[in-house]
Amino acid sequence: MDACVHAERTDGERVNGEKGLTRTMSKNLPLTKILLSLAAISVVAVATVGGTFANFTATPTTISSNAFASGSLTMSRSGSGAIFSSVAMKIGDTTTGSVTITNTGTLGGAYTLAGSNSGSSVLANQLHLTLYKDVDGGTAIYDGSLGGFSSVALGTFAANNDSHTFYFHVSLPSTGSNAGDNALQGLSADESFTWSAVQA
Repeated sequence: MDACVHAERTDGERVNGEKGLTRTMSKNLPLTKILLSLAAISVVAVATVGGTFANFTATPTTISSNAFASGSLTMSRSGSGAIFSSVAMKIGDTTTGSVTITNTGTLGGAYTLAGSNSGSSVLANQLHLTLYKDVDGGTAIYDGSLGGFSSVALGTFAANNDSHTFYFHVSLPSTGSNAGDNALQGLSADESFTWSAVQA
């Protein structure tokens, strides 16, 4: 009499049945686990397909001839030589002169006029300087002793030939006494005027 062997089975276990047959039972997977596995495979597939687009490139665009040049700050003066020269002044005399300064550069400039003197400081301090810009006898940009003049700001000169004229009046007033005036005899002083500019 043949004996039948019955065994309690669990999913995925081998079971020996009749006639020595062996069968493997499939494990019953929950539906949600199957769906999640399919979704993960889909994501990997999309990522793989999307990565192929990285091989496309654009042709570079070149814009040439972007030129640059620095500007210049230069000036010129009218005439040549000294603005004035008075070699035999007496008490009460006045001497005048003028000069035009032009910005010949391609940049606007903030201009300054400076002065320095040499020779007799006694005479330089007694000489009186009145300086006007553009209008002779207008509003003075300096009014004081020649020896005390150091510098004065002249404002901005525009690029490309903006020009301004400067009028100088130098007088020799009395000291107030004969002895003081007599002490000025035979003295000499020299003044240098320098225009300078920085880019504005």
